[in-house]
Amino acid sequence: MTTAADPPRVDPFDEFIERASSEMVAQGFPRMPARVLMALTATEDGKATSEELAARLQASPAAISGAVKYLGVVGFVRNTTIPGTRKHIYSLADTPWYATSFTRIELYRQIENSLRSSTERMPRDSRALARIEEVADFFSFMQRRLPGLLDEWHAEQREKR
Repeated sequence: MTTAADPPRVDPFDEFIERASSEMVAQGFPRMPARVLMALTATEDGKATSEELAARLQASPAAISGAVKYLGVVGFVRNTTIPGTRKHIYSLADTPWYATSFTRIELYRQIENSLRSSTERMPRDSRALARIEEVADFFSFMQRRLPGLLDEWHAEQREKR
């Protein structure tokens, strides 16, 4: 039996959603997409409807719609229609969302190529050119290293099981 003096019970999954999404926001991830991503991560099957997400996050349908659109573009969430209805169900991508960035090698290649092609007519002694080339070098490095890191991650996860 609870009394008026007892603090309200906080669902540990709701607490997780708010803490984890706050950390993601602090690192530059958009707020509502972070909350939706963590809400989907905290479901038993990694799936929820827009209505379920809106209720859990106490957010408007428009906010949920914008968030899942963003998460779809970055490859973290899939949007499917429930057969026989107009309802949508959102689910985590087949590749775990935290590993999705490891599969974006072509994106890194495009960024690197764009950066390098922009530098052709720049003065060789420019400090700005040096910074641009450093960014291009970083994306080149990421292209080479990410596949190996993902392999290491999978091996580590297999060892834990």
